[in-house]
Amino acid sequence: MSESRVSPPYRLRLLGVRLARLREARGLTGAQVAQQTGFTPSALSRLERGKNRYVTPGDVRLLLDLYDGDQKVREECLDLVASARVTPYWAPHRRALGELEEYVALETEAQQIRYWHPLLIPGLFQTEAYAHAVISADWFDHEPSLVRLKARARLARQWIVRCDDPVHVHAVIAEGVLRQHVGGPVVMREQLDRLVEEAARPNVTVQVLPREVGAHPGMAGGFVLLSMPWLGEALFIEAGGGGVLDRGPRVREYGRLLSRLQALALPGEESAAFIARVAEEIE
Repeated sequence: MSESRVSPPYRLRLLGVRLARLREARGLTGAQVAQQTGFTPSALSRLERGKNRYVTPGDVRLLLDLYDGDQKVREECLDLVASARVTPYWAPHRRALGELEEYVALETEAQQIRYWHPLLIPGLFQTEAYAHAVISADWFDHEPSLVRLKARARLARQWIVRCDDPVHVHAVIAEGVLRQHVGGPVVMREQLDRLVEEAARPNVTVQVLPREVGAHPGMAGGFVLLSMPWLGEALFIEAGGGGVLDRGPRVREYGRLLSRLQALALPGEESAAFIARVAEEIE
């Protein structure tokens, strides 16, 4: 993973997973480790769950000594401690992100992001004008300054698609999304042109689910699946200003659902041509 895409909360979670696996490989319980190191059981549990933001290199060395970690493991774990302590790129946007910060922490280092969007263009592909129109409508009773902050935060996240080690994105979008004139025809034409440009990137696939498909398994609402190195897949279902993150059995269920939607949607090249035709129809 490129160091340009560093998510401190993700690195902390990954550190916890690796330390837990080392402990288990040694056949030690949390209580036994606590007895031999001076850690309290609750402190060790927080560390292994990626919840101890104040972990130090000395803490990790103490555990690695007990677990007989080799030099490579030591270097990897200490690197994770260091990267878990850096300031994340989204720090200036924390107020605007709110409950979405946990999602952004995963999005930043995801290997692949897969979307089903029945109502909106995915945030990673939105133009500034489109994003502002969507957020203004959603946060209609908030101060304009907060709306602007939220729009800037959304645009700031888009660099993960264009950096040297970009995330792979596969988005399935309902046809109705293309025909909903968010922000008016000028804004929507610009947005569709941008979507065609994004779809041409080697790390991006955009598919359109045409209306003629009729009933389909995605009618209950949109969702996102994030594939994470070491931590597997996570499901995100947006709700209001935040959303629900799930790493349980529903992840596989929604994966099958998304595969079905991909099979029903137009292939990538046909979808790009379809989007371009819709853009040309806008007066």
